[in-house]
Amino acid sequence: MAVYDDVLLAVQSLAQSAQTFAVPSIGPLPPDDGISLMWASSVYNPFFDKLAAVELTAVVNGKSTDQQAVSETLNQIHTTLSMMKAYPQSDNYQITNIETLSAPAYIGREENAQWLYGSSLRVKFYLKGM
Repeated sequence: MAVYDDVLLAVQSLAQSAQTFAVPSIGPLPPDDGISLMWASSVYNPFFDKLAAVELTAVVNGKSTDQQAVSETLNQIHTTLSMMKAYPQSDNYQITNIETLSAPAYIGREENAQWLYGSSLRVKFYLKGM
């Protein structure tokens, strides 16, 4: 369903508005000195009306040679998105809430000196017209 892609693009735009050091890309692994986000392999969890209200998990990962920058950026994304009072909507969806599921945490350091951090967000939204 393309609406899931639309919701992910909306979350990407919100993440970019959090003043990140790089434009977030779509995908599970970030490029060097970058941020990425993607739907996680998780349970499709409908709530309320099983046809219209959905919560999905998005992974938000970052890499940088500056460990502090990647950690602070992921924390800024989580803080900004989870504290918003209003979320995007369109003719197909309405995001109702975004919350931290797992806080940014160190995953490892690559041979090219890139620090890798990972985290996840719970995104709740309604599918309109269902």
